[in-house]
Amino acid sequence: MDAPKKSLRLRLKRAALFFTSVFVTLLVVEIALRLFIPSYNFTIPWSYEYDEELGYRLKPAAHLFHTTDFQQETRTNRAGTENFQEGFDDYPQLVLAVGDSYTQGVGVPADASYPFQLDLFLNRDAEGYYVKRFGVVNLGVSGFGGEESLLTLRRHAALLRRPPRFILYLCCDNDMADDLLFLRGVRKRKFTKGDPYWGRLATPARWLTDHSQIGLKAKRLMSERARARAVKEAAAQTSPDGREISAAEFESSILERLSAYAKGQGATLVVSWSDANRSYYWLKYWAARNGVAFADWAPRAASVQAAMPALPLDNTHSGGHHRAWTNRVIAEEFARQMGASETMKSER
Repeated sequence: MDAPKKSLRLRLKRAALFFTSVFVTLLVVEIALRLFIPSYNFTIPWSYEYDEELGYRLKPAAHLFHTTDFQQETRTNRAGTENFQEGFDDYPQLVLAVGDSYTQGVGVPADASYPFQLDLFLNRDAEGYYVKRFGVVNLGVSGFGGEESLLTLRRHAALLRRPPRFILYLCCDNDMADDLLFLRGVRKRKFTKGDPYWGRLATPARWLTDHSQIGLKAKRLMSERARARAVKEAAAQTSPDGREISAAEFESSILERLSAYAKGQGATLVVSWSDANRSYYWLKYWAARNGVAFADWAPRAASVQAAMPALPLDNTHSGGHHRAWTNRVIAEEFARQMGASETMKSER
């Protein structure tokens, strides 16, 4: 055999050995990660699809389950909202709840989100029977910031063809970073089904991030770095005096636009924050100053925990977020701020 052929075979063997070694190494790492430090998707990745304006949205007409270290569930109607009802034409009043995963109901079954709990609270008569009074439309989508929530609100309000009576907005610490990434177009670079950004690479990349530990951890690391970089740059621009602003204060523009939109629709706006932190109390002050109702649920939840100190506020599984009882307290406080009891009495 001549020298060129021997050289070619040697190079091919070395290449095969190299790729085999890489494959075996990745396989060992994947198995080790699954056994010792597994990560899980917080939501069901295949419950979303590409949206040209928003970057992604919930798939319409889907009822999906997926078990990680807890059972995940998402249930959407034909309009793509997180509801068991297919429509709300037979409800006299509309309530539109916007927000992110805390509103969508990540971490708990679809019937334990705060909008669903609010639906049951508003639509039960004195004897406990369900009576259609308020159609509570859950427009929450995991990962959405204020910009996407406002766009979603406008879109679905137009589709419903009548103005809402109430608009509810449960804000979250992540909203600031989510808005920054959305405005920079990062939302349109996800591996969501139908996303044209990655072309032919989208399908294998989506499979890796949905089903492999290496892919999921790599995606999460890149996401966290992008989020941290965006927040750091924003903080430098918005507080030149070195004063650290809260996420709620950063979202003040969204809150003002949302308040203006609600007034234009003749709707009552009720806002709150997902955690009892500095942003929670800044938003409470902003709401009082601007004549906006604030769902002050945290002291009510604290009173429950004072009576039952062993009761956690949040889930301990990978999905995190509030437990069902916390969502119930949040729902009741939103209802109280809506003046639900007086409104229902007037309708009887």
